[in-house]
Amino acid sequence: MGRFLIFLLSATIIFASCHKRSYESAVIGGAAGSAVGAILDEENPWRGAFIGGVVGAVITGTIAEISSRAADECVEYDRPIEYRCYKCKEHVRIIAVPDGWHGKCRIVRLKYFKGNKLIKVKTKKVCKRKVKKVPPPFRDDWVPPGHRRF
Repeated sequence: MGRFLIFLLSATIIFASCHKRSYESAVIGGAAGSAVGAILDEENPWRGAFIGGVVGAVITGTIAEISSRAADECVEYDRPIEYRCYKCKEHVRIIAVPDGWHGKCRIVRLKYFKGNKLIKVKTKKVCKRKVKKVPPPFRDDWVPPGHRRF
């Protein structure tokens, strides 16, 4: 029981800063995972439903949160952003590319890859007011703060 409470508390902390879309995706993934888990675990369907629901919610909620952050950063820095999971078996990648404008909102194209195979392409509208310009990576005349040029 104690381990379950620790898991529940840590999951609450992790999802506390998530977007609304992540919550919705986690609920859908949890429901699908519960159904699959209950079908696959013939000995104890409740155990299968619980494990499948937790795994499905965590995976779909995480992917939704990562894609949402990638789209926000793509708009914020006005350049393509890529998130990778090297520890994953299939090497999951999400690439966000700025596409165009729709009024004051930026259209971002999200590409989902598993290995080198393109799984899905999705467009998302992100409405942000500020666009940060990325400083150039290196300048010859740049001196760190507190230092003098010789």
